[in-house]
Amino acid sequence: MSALLETRDLSVRFGGGGGLLRKKRSVQAVHGVSLSLHPGETLALVGESGSGKTTIARAMLGLAPVSDGQILYQGQDTATMTRAARLAMRREVQVVFQDPFGSLDPRLPVGDIIAEPLRIHGIGGRGEQRARVAALLAQVGLPADAASRYPHQFSGGQRQRIAIARALAPEPKVIVADEPLSALDVSIQSQILNLLAQLQRERGLTYFLISHDLAAVHHLADRVAALYLGRIVEFAGRDALYSSPAHPYTRALLDAVPQIGRHKRVPGHALQGDMPSPLAPPSGCVFHPRCARATSECSTTAPALVTVAPQHQAACHHPIV
Repeated sequence: MSALLETRDLSVRFGGGGGLLRKKRSVQAVHGVSLSLHPGETLALVGESGSGKTTIARAMLGLAPVSDGQILYQGQDTATMTRAARLAMRREVQVVFQDPFGSLDPRLPVGDIIAEPLRIHGIGGRGEQRARVAALLAQVGLPADAASRYPHQFSGGQRQRIAIARALAPEPKVIVADEPLSALDVSIQSQILNLLAQLQRERGLTYFLISHDLAAVHHLADRVAALYLGRIVEFAGRDALYSSPAHPYTRALLDAVPQIGRHKRVPGHALQGDMPSPLAPPSGCVFHPRCARATSECSTTAPALVTVAPQHQAACHHPIV
């Protein structure tokens, strides 16, 4: 099956701070990331804060610069797209942000917020737009009178439902969900997860899910990529990755979540220390300063992402077997 949205050896660099007596340095936030998102699936990208997850999403959406590599949508390089193709992509690839309150214009009633993508893309007349807003509110579990109210009048979970309705308005093919649960109470998170799963079944949606919450990822994802300091360190189907993680970093992430995966907890797998600064990444394997399995080879030679089992890749000199 052809990929709907993909990155090929994607790298993103940002300029570092400089001054009269200090040389300007660049920061490589993403390093050679290749991902493919297929129709109807959920691809999850997991990792600690600062690993580069959101930067990849922003690059996919055209909100962060691509330093090297390509981003393709339905086989077309986004860097060379025609204006018409780019407008079509903007309609077909929508985003749900981490903070539902910050992503909703407080000056507009909810009906106008949801209808905004329809107006931007010239979809339907006023009557048709109102009808679509009403249908979307019902689909995400909100009452019809929500259209005349303002974002501050809703709870965090309800605001995220509004943000989801807005993303659905132009009938997208892909939704990029950037930490869609992290700003919500735990009691509400499962409701939003179930809503996302239901919408995917009903609409055939494709999700690119960014999260540090591996319990949520397990509920929704088909395939999972683990990202560390801008590099993919493991990539596999959900069940394979959760039951048999091959990279020590992935294993540590899973062991930090109660009752995730079939493996038993083993002492020593907890993450030690903090993630290094991307301004000064470690030599060799970037994870080696925090890895209990590291050897001298790990500190000098960067491991390649290789196949360790069918449909399962890891970038590790000493994968867990």
